Amino acid sequence: MTRLRIRQASPVELAWANARYAEIDFAPSSEADFIAIAEVDGVKAGLGRMAPIDDGHAELGGMFVLPEYRGQSIAAGIVEFLLQRAARTTVFCIPFSHLEHFYRSFGFLPPDESVKIPSPIAEKFAWCKRTYATPVALLHRKA
Repeated sequence: MTRLRIRQASPVELAWANARYAEIDFAPSSEADFIAIAEVDGVKAGLGRMAPIDDGHAELGGMFVLPEYRGQSIAAGIVEFLLQRAARTTVFCIPFSHLEHFYRSFGFLPPDESVKIPSPIAEKFAWCKRTYATPVALLHRKA
């Protein structure tokens, strides 16, 4: 029986996380980010992060499951783990457009005109649109 464990990364694992992100052209994490690591039977299988923006906003991102572990709901477990730590925060995410339905299943929606988008999110969204050949979406989930 496969055992999935999701936990907060230790400070020494930041280099491992950023090496994975470099492999897939994701922006690196900083020490301020809350990084989650998924392990299957004690082996690192995936990761994700919650990056603080300000007192009321954060960005969920960096979801990555190693290819050999995909299809086991690991990404969903990482998202749930991270969202539990952001209960009173409005969370934004910038997924690839083909993954929008996945994030909608966690309550994320495209922002309407009433949602103030923090400048770091707007800047990252613009960066993602310029950087990736695959289209991206901007989503949020209210606190």
